[in-house]
Amino acid sequence: MLEYRIRKAEGQATLKPAIFLIHGYGSNADDLFSFASYLPPSHTIISLQAPQSFAQGSYAWYPLGMNAAGEVTSDIDEAWSVVRLLIETIDTLTGEYALDPEDISLFGFSQGAILSWALGFQHPKKVRRIIALSGLIHDSVPLNKPEFIAYAAHGTQDSVIPIERARKHILPLSQLYKEIQYHEFPDGHTVSQENFTALMEWIYKTNL
Repeated sequence: MLEYRIRKAEGQATLKPAIFLIHGYGSNADDLFSFASYLPPSHTIISLQAPQSFAQGSYAWYPLGMNAAGEVTSDIDEAWSVVRLLIETIDTLTGEYALDPEDISLFGFSQGAILSWALGFQHPKKVRRIIALSGLIHDSVPLNKPEFIAYAAHGTQDSVIPIERARKHILPLSQLYKEIQYHEFPDGHTVSQENFTALMEWIYKTNL
């Protein structure tokens, strides 16, 4: 079970829609939780914290390395084990806080976006929406027709996850399926005001 921060939904609905925030490598649950006040008050907002701590206030979902060519590497089996941990945590919190299992959204940044894509494609019945910022879809992820809808965005000046990594899978999927909206902004590895405004419009437009 992962640590988390929570903002409970307002309203009288028996089952509450929920947005799970999944931060990036080296960050923590408080980072994306700063977005909570902008997100729909009808939704329970839960910011999950990665299990691996490597410095004060810095956490990772799975460790990253570097090969001789200077390329970032990761342990694929360990990454998929984190997807299972995310599902277990989401299932537990869905029961504990009376969340609507048919209206779960994932909001991931960087490593959190990578995990969001993996969870959504591997377990399509678990999520209705994905917001994936500055991430990529790993080659090990099964790319079927999405059963979720998604907003994806990437910075053309991103030096952490180069734009080519996002264009490899996300861009072609967005051209094949209207369920996936893909945007590029003249940003680095961050979320600009223009990007944030666009994704917030998408979230409110796609609320049930």
